[in-house]
Amino acid sequence: MTCWTGKTVYVDLGNESVNIVETNEKLILRYLGGRGLGVKLLSELTGPDIDPLSPLNPLIFTSGPLSGLAPMASGAVLTSKSPLTGTIFSWNMTGGFGSELKKAEIDALVVTGKANRPSYVEITDGNIEVVPAEHLWGKNVRECTEAFGNKGSVKGSVACIGRAGEKQVLISSFVVDSIYSGRGGLGAVAGSKMLKAVVAKGEKELLPSDPERFRELEVKLLKLFDASPVLSKGLANYGTSALVKLLDYMNLIPSRNFTEKKTPFADALSGERIKSTFELENKSCPGCPLGCKKRIKGAGQMFKQKGQILPEGAILPEGQILPDYDSFWAFGFNLENPDLTSVLKADMICNDYGLDPISAGSVLGAYAELKEGITEANEIESRLFEIGEGGKLGNGARRYLSGLGRKDLSMDVKGLELGGFDPRGIRGQALAYATSSHGGDYLTAFMVGPEVLGKPVSLNRLSLKGKAGILQVFENLTAVLDSFVFCPYSGFALNEELGSSLLLSGACMEISPAELLKIGERIYNLERMYNLKAGFTRKDDTLPERLFENEGKNEGYGLPRQEFESALQEYYHYRGWNEEGVPGLEKLKELGINF
Repeated sequence: MTCWTGKTVYVDLGNESVNIVETNEKLILRYLGGRGLGVKLLSELTGPDIDPLSPLNPLIFTSGPLSGLAPMASGAVLTSKSPLTGTIFSWNMTGGFGSELKKAEIDALVVTGKANRPSYVEITDGNIEVVPAEHLWGKNVRECTEAFGNKGSVKGSVACIGRAGEKQVLISSFVVDSIYSGRGGLGAVAGSKMLKAVVAKGEKELLPSDPERFRELEVKLLKLFDASPVLSKGLANYGTSALVKLLDYMNLIPSRNFTEKKTPFADALSGERIKSTFELENKSCPGCPLGCKKRIKGAGQMFKQKGQILPEGAILPEGQILPDYDSFWAFGFNLENPDLTSVLKADMICNDYGLDPISAGSVLGAYAELKEGITEANEIESRLFEIGEGGKLGNGARRYLSGLGRKDLSMDVKGLELGGFDPRGIRGQALAYATSSHGGDYLTAFMVGPEVLGKPVSLNRLSLKGKAGILQVFENLTAVLDSFVFCPYSGFALNEELGSSLLLSGACMEISPAELLKIGERIYNLERMYNLKAGFTRKDDTLPERLFENEGKNEGYGLPRQEFESALQEYYHYRGWNEEGVPGLEKLKELGINF
C-alpha cells in the first residue's frame, strides 16, 4: 500500500534542458529515497567504469519519504561516483535542502552534462531552470550563499561549492546553508560540470497522511531523543565536541598521523571547556530538536585570555560556528595544535572553500610526518589556502603520498582518509571502516555508538568476536536511515519498528520493519556490486598497515591481523558473499538485484 507521489527531475547542463517524470513507484518501495534511490539511479544511469569527472557522471540529489515531516529529517543525500576514491558515494547532507526538494515534490534531481558557462540550477515557484552564474564563479561559499540570500530570487536552501570545487580539488565538497556537507570529492564533480550551486524553494505544504497517528509517533520519537543521554545531554549541550573527553580517557583520539593514541591537551578543545568559556547559541537544521551545531555569541568581538583557551586579544570571525569533532581532531589533536583560534580558522577556511576537513587534516598530518612537523598555526592556514586553490595536497593523502613513494603514510581506506576515531581501540569500527562502500567513512556504521557510548547496545570495544553479524545489521539500518534521510545521529533513538510506523502514518507507505532492513541489505549489496565492477576487490577491504600488530610493533594495542582476517571472512559469510567478498547469485536473486 502506498499513497506516495513524486517526481524525478533530469537536468542536462550542456543543453540546459529539464525533463520531469513521475518517479517509478517500485523504486520507492524497494529503495525508499535518499541514499537508496540515489544509488539505484546511479547504477542505472552509468557504468561503474565511468570517469567521475566526465560530463556523463551524474550528481543526484535525493529527498526522503519523510523529508520535512519528521524531526531530524530535513536534509538530502548527494550521490555520485567519487573522484577521490573511485567508489560509489552517497553523503547525507545537513541543512534544509531535502525539505525544500520535498516541498517542490521532487524525489530526485539528477544533474548531468557540462554547462557551456558557469551555471546554477534554480528550483522555485514550481519552475526548474538552469541559470547563468558567471557573477558567482570564483566566489567562495560564504559570499555565494549571501548572494542568494540578499539578492537572489530564492530564499530557501542553497547547496553550493567554493573555489576548491571549481578547481576540481579531489577533497572538495558541497556546503549546504553555510554548513559543511560532504566527503568524497563530490564538489569536484560539480566543478567539472561548471555547476556552482543548486538552490531550492518549494511551495507545497507537507502534511502526514494520518496526522493524528503521526503526531503521536512524533511525540514518542521526541521522548526517545530526550531519553538518550548521547543526544539530550551530549550533542544538545556541547555539539559533537562532547565526545572529546570520553575518547581521550579511553585513549581513542589518534594523533600525529596515527602514530600516537593520546593527546596531552584534550581538555583545551573539549566541549565542556568551550561551553564554560563562551556563551553558545544553537545553529539548528530545520526541524531538529537537538541543535548540535553551535555558534559563539558575540563573535567578532575581542576575547580576553581565559585559562589559555584563547591567546590574549584573539578575535573570532563574525558568525563563527563551532567546528564538529571532525575539525577539532583534524586541525587540533592530529596536528598537535592546542590553539583554539587556529582550529577555528582552519575550519572556517575549509567551510568557505568547500573542503572536507577530515581529508584536509589527514593529508596535513601525513605531510607533517613526511616533512617532520608543522609547527606554526599560520602554516596550517597557508597549506589549506594552497589546497583550496588547487595545490597537490588537495588530491588526497593516498594520491599525494603515492607520488612520493610513501603510500605507507596515508591513513585511508579505499582512498578515503580515516576520521578521528582510532580503530585499534574500537575493533568493530575497524571492521566497519574496512567494509564500508565509501572507504574510511565512520558514518556507514557508527560502531563508536555501541562500542564506546554503549548505545543502542553495549559491546566490548577491544574484541572482534561476534562483531561481524552485528556490524552488517548496523550497516543495513544506517542505509535505511540514510534513505529516509534522517540525521545520522537519529540512530541513537530511532529503530526499524518506529521507522515503519512513521512511514505508514506519514507517507501512507506500508513497509514492515523486517522489509526495511531488507531494503538496507539491498542497498549495501548494490553498492558492493558497483564497487566490484569498478575494480575493487577483497584486497581493498583492509586498513593501513600501521594499525596492525607487526613485528612487535603495536603489540597489545594494534589490531591482531589474524583476528581481523577471521572477522572479515565471518562478515562475508553473514552477508552471503563468497570468500573473495563477492555476493552470490542466490543472494542477488533474493534481493532482486540484476547487475
